[in-house]
Amino acid sequence: MAVNGAKVMARWKLMREWLNGQTDSWDPVNVLEQYKMVKITEAELLGLPTPSFEGEPQVPGDMEAEKTPEPAADDPPAS
Repeated sequence: MAVNGAKVMARWKLMREWLNGQTDSWDPVNVLEQYKMVKITEAELLGLPTPSFEGEPQVPGDMEAEKTPEPAADDPPAS
């Protein structure tokens, strides 16, 4: 129950940051790498098979995000 409460609180904090536009500190690439490392270590400690993250969607990095073009504004209405 404590774990579920922690998950709910983390989600609320993330949602509040997103709604307030405070997403500059988010680093999804590093967070994903940390998550993978934790899951692999956890599996090794429990004697379980190591999880494979092949086929998982890739998180775009900073360079890929910069290359993504901004959507063009709609053409102004003809007069």
